[in-house]
Amino acid sequence: MLSLFRALMPKEERFFDLFAEQAGFIVDAAEALREMVRAGDDLEGRFQVIHEVEGRADMATKAIQMAVHRSFIVPFDRSDIQDLAKRMDDIVDLIQDVARHLAEAGPMQYTAEMHAMTDGILQAAKVLNDLIPLLHDIPRNVTALTRMTDEVSRLESESDRLLRAGKARLRQESGGLDAPITYRQALVREIMELMESVLDAGEDVADIIDSIIVDHV
Repeated sequence: MLSLFRALMPKEERFFDLFAEQAGFIVDAAEALREMVRAGDDLEGRFQVIHEVEGRADMATKAIQMAVHRSFIVPFDRSDIQDLAKRMDDIVDLIQDVARHLAEAGPMQYTAEMHAMTDGILQAAKVLNDLIPLLHDIPRNVTALTRMTDEVSRLESESDRLLRAGKARLRQESGGLDAPITYRQALVREIMELMESVLDAGEDVADIIDSIIVDHV
């Protein structure tokens, strides 16, 4: 009787569409960031592209939050929906922060670690983009979903390694722990830390999805 009652109730299918929109915005922002670092030119123009993507991502997040409050039946726990929407939006916000720092710094030579970290950000974004549609049927897709969340965690661990390597490079360039660092070195370190925070947010999304998976299998 309960299952029949639930089947007759209206469902909010827009959640999956909105999450897919969010994931697409993450990819758009990550692609623009990688191009910003690869090309190294028109930094302000490229930042504006990411800024516009961030605005659209905010709108999708607000739509999800509104849907949570007006929907009688939701696909996941309401707190999980809200947390997932917020943390996905955080990824785009953090990418915008990285892009703002790059634009404000002006043209500079980006380190190998910075290039690798932007590659990792884009890889994680694409994994999340492929993952979201599979949430329609968690029991059937549990193996693929778990593999994907593990991949996001692996990319975050790699970003930790790259950050440590990048900081070590900067210390070596400055002449050691007690040597003064230049403004450029301090700026590079700050940008790398922001890049790593993007992948931290990606891992947070993966952790939320892992929690959702546990609740549905």
